[in-house]
Order: sequence, then C-alpha cells, then structure tokens
Amino acid sequence: MRPRNHRLASLLLVLAPVLVAAPVVAWGDGGGSKKKGDAAAAKTSDHAYQDACTEGNGKYASRDFDGAIVSYRKAIEMFPHKALGYYLLGEAQLAANNLTEAEASWGRAALESSEQDPTLRARVLFVTADLKERQNKWDEAKAAWQVYSDWANRFADAGAFAASGDSRIQAIDKMQKQDKAYEIVRQRIESTRDGGVYTDPKADGGKK
Repeated sequence: MRPRNHRLASLLLVLAPVLVAAPVVAWGDGGGSKKKGDAAAAKTSDHAYQDACTEGNGKYASRDFDGAIVSYRKAIEMFPHKALGYYLLGEAQLAANNLTEAEASWGRAALESSEQDPTLRARVLFVTADLKERQNKWDEAKAAWQVYSDWANRFADAGAFAASGDSRIQAIDKMQKQDKAYEIVRQRIESTRDGGVYTDPKADGGKK
C-alpha cells in the first residue's frame, strides 16, 4: 500500500493544473446589460467553485480531512455536474478511511468526466483501480487497471501510464497464483490437525 504522505504529495502536485478556470460562456459582441450581468454571475460562480476546492485542498494538506470533505461538498453543491469536486471529495474520504464513500464519489466523478477532460478521467480511473486493490477485490481491480491502461494508450497526453496498469495486473495475477499454490498447504495443515492423515484429492481422481 502506498504511504499516505506520498499520496498527499502526489495529489497536491496535480491540483494546480486541474483547477484551471473553466471557460466562461461566450455571449457575443452586442449583448445588453442582462447578458453582461449573467456572464459576470457565471464567472463569479466559477470562482466560488474554485475557491471551495482550494479551501478543501488547504484543509487536506493540513490533514483536516473532515473539513476538506465539507469544502468539497460545498463546491459540488454549486456545480453538481463537474467531476473535479467528486474526485477531490473521494480523495478526502479515502484519507479519512471512508472507502465506501470514496468509491461512490469516484463513481460519480467517472460518470461526469468524459473525453473532454482525459487527464482528470485518467486520475479517476487510477484511484478507482487502486481502491479495488485496497478492498481486496482482485478481479474487479484487474478489470479496473485494464480500463486505466486502455485509457492511457488512447490518450497519450493524459498523464496516465499504461505500464503502471499492466504491472499492477501482473502483480495481482502473481499474488493469486501464489495464494492458490498455498491452498494445498493450508489443506494439508487442516487435515493433519489432531492426528489426521492428509490425502491428496488428485490421488483418487478428486473423489472423496
């Protein structure tokens, strides 16, 4: 499992480029005061959203994960269709050891993100696959890492690394093979406990 301080440093490193302001709607050259007022309101709302995310990032950095969760949820209330808030919320929930809630937040982030933001989508896919491993859901984890690798191959500039996903799949496969190999040892120990005699199930064609 990755050290939490390493994950914190990695998260903060990518937050600055991710928090670039979303473009304000183009209103044309001849708009009246209402259009100008609407544009100003949209810009103000977008800044408020970024401020809430930034506030949450600061609290996350100071390890006030509950406070970060509150700030990120405030951002989501402003723009429930922006994936960034859900992604950041999931990171804070994971840090607070709320794995189920983090999974739900990242699921919503994956739903709201798209090919228009391949970098953020790549991060959502990465943390989702990582979470599956933390939950020991090995088959789901392998499937999730495969999705991440496919995305990395599809979007070379998304900051994703297909090799990372491939290596995690190989590591899980190796772990599962070792666990299967150890199963016969566990069966031998169990069957010989209290003076019993171990019988290889293959010796009689698998019949007992």
